Amino acid sequence: MRVSGWSFRRGLLPVLLCLFFMMTTGCGRKKLDHSYDIRMGLTRMNAVSVSDVTGTHADGFSKGLAIPDEKQSVNADGITAEAALLVSTEGDTPSVLVSKNPYVRTYPASITKVMTALVCLENIEDLDQEFTVTKNSNINVSGSSTAYIHPGETLTIRELLYGMLLPSGNDAAVAVAEATAGSVDAFVDMMNETAQNIGATGTHFVNVNGLPDENHYMTPYDIYLTLHAALQYDAFREIVGSVQYTPNYKDANGMPKTQEWTVSNKYLLGEVETPEGLKVLGGKTGTTNAAGYCLTMATEKEATGEEFISTVMKAKTKDDLYTNMTLLLEKIH
Repeated sequence: MRVSGWSFRRGLLPVLLCLFFMMTTGCGRKKLDHSYDIRMGLTRMNAVSVSDVTGTHADGFSKGLAIPDEKQSVNADGITAEAALLVSTEGDTPSVLVSKNPYVRTYPASITKVMTALVCLENIEDLDQEFTVTKNSNINVSGSSTAYIHPGETLTIRELLYGMLLPSGNDAAVAVAEATAGSVDAFVDMMNETAQNIGATGTHFVNVNGLPDENHYMTPYDIYLTLHAALQYDAFREIVGSVQYTPNYKDANGMPKTQEWTVSNKYLLGEVETPEGLKVLGGKTGTTNAAGYCLTMATEKEATGEEFISTVMKAKTKDDLYTNMTLLLEKIH
């Protein structure tokens, strides 16, 4: 079919106008304060299938920001975990204190829930609105961590965030996703989009809770970026800095119900001593057979208020995890 010049130009005009408004307004989407300039060379990574995620390196523009060459270990003596990273977040350019395999793809396990929380907080203003848990929150995976919420129960989104981040409830993570996006699939798309927006180009998600999947991975550097972004929200800081939380909600019959959730971070519990002069602000643990023992968290230097983000990935045991994390924290001067 032949198209006349006028018809072509008339058809092209709306497209050009749309492109103009996209560049000037972002098509109505909220611009993140912590997002990176697309001109810095952001390359969107496609989903990749890998049989052994650990040991596979991811390329992306974020790789050149405040992080040394991937083949170097920086001040990592004594670190036995697969990967580790300690960053001072002060100033416009974060500085690296410790680095070991910062770009290696690792299974994040429940550290995934930091991104789940971030996407929720970016899109939900009223955390006290209620949501009724659906049957999709029934997670039939052996050993799956749970907040012990059930279909038909009604909680606020704030309570669901506590249930997801303190006892690491996989059931609560599904509820958070559905409350935010209407479905888990739609929410996972938002997670991957947010990862790109903050420069986490070595990351790909397929679920909201971190249950094992070879196409679900993050790098230690991307975990740092994600936690740093989440810490911009006061609600996130309050939740991950809590030791215990008691929700008051309704069961499926509308009757009052309560329980108690406890954080899994041993520093906050007082079971592992925090190095002198430091205060643990909170973070997220993660553990699966594939991921090993993992932890990312924020710490404050009490004398100056300077904040740090430390991450340990794939320690062999829980004791090794905290030994490695303490070694990182002891390198803060």
